[in-house]
Amino acid sequence: MFGFEDEPYSTIFASLKHPVRRKILRMLSEKQRSFSEILEALGISSSHLTYHLENLGELVSKTDDGKYKLSTFGEAAVGTMSRVEETPKLKEPKYSQSLPLNWKSLCAVLLIGLAVLASVGYTQYESLNRITVEYEQLKEFVELVGNDASMRSEYTLTCGLEFDVDRIDEDSEKITLVLGPLYCVIYNPYDSSTLDLFLLTYTIPSESYIPISVQKGNVFDFRIDETAPIIWSVNATETSIYSVPLNSKGWYIISLFGPVKKTHPFEGRLIEDIHCLISLRIIYRGNYSPFIVIA
Repeated sequence: MFGFEDEPYSTIFASLKHPVRRKILRMLSEKQRSFSEILEALGISSSHLTYHLENLGELVSKTDDGKYKLSTFGEAAVGTMSRVEETPKLKEPKYSQSLPLNWKSLCAVLLIGLAVLASVGYTQYESLNRITVEYEQLKEFVELVGNDASMRSEYTLTCGLEFDVDRIDEDSEKITLVLGPLYCVIYNPYDSSTLDLFLLTYTIPSESYIPISVQKGNVFDFRIDETAPIIWSVNATETSIYSVPLNSKGWYIISLFGPVKKTHPFEGRLIEDIHCLISLRIIYRGNYSPFIVIA
């Protein structure tokens, strides 16, 4: 049976358009023929015959003894060709012996047409459904972005102090240090996505670690009674890359000092001598995707 990619209807009409392929189909409708028999009857080169046989595709097939014959779709093509090009005989009975074959050919062409229409309809439905989902996500983004939120494709948290190369004083040998955010709340708009975390460590004292945690929910939204359970955590001691599965869309908290609690949001473990930064992105269907951040 043809696959959707083969487009059998294209092969049928392309074959009927070429006179050499029509001759080959007529010859094979009479009886099975070998390559040499077809070559002798047509009077063309073997390379040209090979080319035309290959372009007939699934309209012809080979028998066990190496001869060529018509397939079911080849018979359909011959039936279509007969109705278009050949003039009926005046004395031919109304119900000839070829009637069953003509009906089979017509049904095959109709089935092909129905399959094509069904495939086109399904593709249009999928496209419309995808556009609808993207539109709803865009509306969701617009409603969330406000004075305290922003849309990002990447966000960075810092623990302790971060080197700021752009603020180096030319007359000083020291590098100016700046303090950055230790946690953030993000809104992930996609189901079955991945949170990509890249941790870069500058200094970590011996026997110390960075308690990175990811929680599902937003403890800062006092309108809901939500505890924001921990879905992933690690005590990091060196530069690393982490991938955290986000099974559902919604709010998530990423923290560099342990879990953020609703009763005591800023209670956590923080060592002043630790200097590091962590960059976070969301991967959806293999691509980095935008998300909402509340710092």
